[in-house]
Amino acid sequence: MSNDFKMELRRGYDADFVNLSGTIDYDAGTHLEELPEQVNRPKIRVDFSEVGRINSMGIAFLLRCFKKLRDDKGAEISLTGLNSMHTMLFKMTGIFMLANSEN
Repeated sequence: MSNDFKMELRRGYDADFVNLSGTIDYDAGTHLEELPEQVNRPKIRVDFSEVGRINSMGIAFLLRCFKKLRDDKGAEISLTGLNSMHTMLFKMTGIFMLANSEN
């Protein structure tokens, strides 16, 4: 698993699929800030199965991104591929208030 952050967006019939990989930190910010403008489906599925470490800046960017998707686009956000560390981190930081886990 690479430390370099990557984001891939695929469009489905009724959902946009976002695959994240690498480390979610300050360097991921630009990508995550642009995501709300790139999606246009009512459902968004975000796959974290290739994500390693997520630091505090990464959490801040994810919160901001998911809030914008939910509030501005009315999107329903589902998270997949979460490991136990991601799940615990997302529970503690409130990410699950903005997105649902499919694990």
